[in-house]
Amino acid sequence: MKTVGGTIKEIRKMKNMRQDQFSLSQPAISSIESSERNVTIDTLTSILLDFDLSLREFEFIRNDYQFSESDKIFFDFTSHKNSIEIAKNREMIDKLGEYIEKYPSNFIPYCIHVITDVYSKISSNDTYDIDSPESVFIWEKLEKRKTWTYQEVFIMSKLFFIFPLDKGFEIVERIEREMKKYINFYKDVHFDLTFYANTGKFYTHKNQLDLAKKYLVRALPLSEMYDKVVVENDVYAYLSIINYLEGNIEAEAEILDCVNRFHAMRKPALAEDLENDWNTFFKGKVLI
Repeated sequence: MKTVGGTIKEIRKMKNMRQDQFSLSQPAISSIESSERNVTIDTLTSILLDFDLSLREFEFIRNDYQFSESDKIFFDFTSHKNSIEIAKNREMIDKLGEYIEKYPSNFIPYCIHVITDVYSKISSNDTYDIDSPESVFIWEKLEKRKTWTYQEVFIMSKLFFIFPLDKGFEIVERIEREMKKYINFYKDVHFDLTFYANTGKFYTHKNQLDLAKKYLVRALPLSEMYDKVVVENDVYAYLSIINYLEGNIEAEAEILDCVNRFHAMRKPALAEDLENDWNTFFKGKVLI
């Protein structure tokens, strides 16, 4: 990785700027560019404002136009559209395992590795009720912290549903509290949409129908705003499942329509997953 000073010099030349065109003095910029040492956050922030450049892009350039290995792992994970894709991506899972063996103390990649393991277990066992002591370890580590980073909020949003219901309530409340600060951060990840949709599905499986409906209703306008038709179809399916469980037998037709829509989107794995959930957990189980 290049030095901070060397990167500042590189970007300055890229932008055809002179050393006397910064908020800091020309001697200060000259000293920073020639130094091997890091600079203070305030100094770097001032320079980035002059560059009109984000810290994220600065670090990307500094790392030879690459994300750090930890960020690569995180963004590769977030690029997957659903848990089924993740559970079936053996190449990603194997690479994660190799990385964790080499760098066992790197917390974020470790957490991503745990999430992929959780998804694989859920997929193979057709239930959220799985054993994952690693997830408990992650929660116990994060629970003690006064506040969470964006990546930590994201991680717990992918793990809360394997905990007992009471603990799940607690974790969901903590996620919502921490999430408020990051709604406009990395918006391309659409973290709020997937969290609300997954929470609604989780509470449906736990027969907490009022709560499930609350989160699914929150997810619906977001899926339309972000143009995420796959998530939108899933949300409509689970709202129809709730409608069915509450006594409207005719809602079965709407659920099967959502299955067919997944087929029409050329998403057979999602169609099979929804149909399997319907037949295994909900069909014939009217609660009211």
